Amino acid sequence: MNSEQAPNPSSRITLSDQVDRHGMRRVRIDWRTTELDVETIVAAYDDLDAGLRASGAGRLEHDRAALRDRAREAAPVGGHHIGTARMAASPEKAVVDANCKVHHLANLHVAGAAVFPTSSHANPTLTLVALAIRLADRLKTIHGVAQ
Repeated sequence: MNSEQAPNPSSRITLSDQVDRHGMRRVRIDWRTTELDVETIVAAYDDLDAGLRASGAGRLEHDRAALRDRAREAAPVGGHHIGTARMAASPEKAVVDANCKVHHLANLHVAGAAVFPTSSHANPTLTLVALAIRLADRLKTIHGVAQ
């Protein structure tokens, strides 16, 4: 099962006290799931079962309690660390605005998946590239750089 996780402020990426061979602090990832994530997985299984039964194609038999337990214990595999500098209209809800500009700073922008307000469930690359191109075009316009 691969599903989108709900934004969770308890999930964090911070610097640890450990350093790498270059003396740079290592990253510590604290990635947590929520009960909404668990219930979303259960609902998806239930919906798949209902669709299979309605179509006559089959059925999906599953133990809902065991599924919940497994979903709570599962570590994200192949996940994308997204949303650490989220985008929203107000600085109370996010780090950057719709133009990827850091709130309250005149000339600092973020180009990366960190600005995504939510992760979706699949590859973020095309959305990331589109945002970066849009930001590059905006910065060229602001700074009077010829296209």
